[in-house]
Amino acid sequence: MAKGGSKPETVGTDAEAAQPGQASDQPDKLIEQLREAIRVRDDFLAIATHELRNPLTPILLGLQLIRAAEKSGDKAKLMQEIDRLERQIKHFVARTNTLLEVAQVTSGKFHLDPSEVNLSGLIADVVNDYMPLAVRSGSGLSVDVQNDVIGHLDRIAVSGIVENLLSNAIKYGQGRPIEINLSASAEMAWITVRDNGIGIDEKDKARIFERFERAVGRHVQSGFGIGLWLSRSFVELMGGSITVFGEPGAGSMFTVSLPLGSEEKP
Repeated sequence: MAKGGSKPETVGTDAEAAQPGQASDQPDKLIEQLREAIRVRDDFLAIATHELRNPLTPILLGLQLIRAAEKSGDKAKLMQEIDRLERQIKHFVARTNTLLEVAQVTSGKFHLDPSEVNLSGLIADVVNDYMPLAVRSGSGLSVDVQNDVIGHLDRIAVSGIVENLLSNAIKYGQGRPIEINLSASAEMAWITVRDNGIGIDEKDKARIFERFERAVGRHVQSGFGIGLWLSRSFVELMGGSITVFGEPGAGSMFTVSLPLGSEEKP
């Protein structure tokens, strides 16, 4: 107690006195961060539910057509529908794998597993897998791949990048020719996928690489809206870069640059 009945002395600076008020702001910031995390989660779950539910309808229809073809004894129709169902199931599995990759990348739990990868052969395999889809869309695929390009990279990540870019080109290529190129130096490889479709506005070139974003509305094409975000994430994990060039109505060209000796960043 202060002597002579005087008031107790004030201890501490003005800054220290302001600390209680500052501390009271922290819970508000934390609450807002939690709310934002919940919003992002809900957005993702809404998209995931939509995208995983939609393929089930044609799959069920395919089973009905198979039964009908079997009952009628039409073997040609039966094989046609079995092939169609197999493709649909593969696409469904690919969508679930995409969800897993998104969750892993978002949480920072996706780790690269670098090994010797023949990029020339890998791209040829992806093109072969997607050729029927391109033919059905009306797009011809032109492939110019440098032979024997070998890199120390994550095979799954590189496959995902090429598949996403090729799928994107087929979706938005409007049935026009698509070009895929691979070239390399001693240290770097460049993968280019070019379409001649709807193109892209300058203002959209950065935004399309964000999660749940696309340069056109969801009414134009279905999808997670995360393929390019995943591609960019994979590229950056391997120490590379991805760029896009295009104009509305003049198609788009995506170029991926990858160091052939890439290792996972710390």
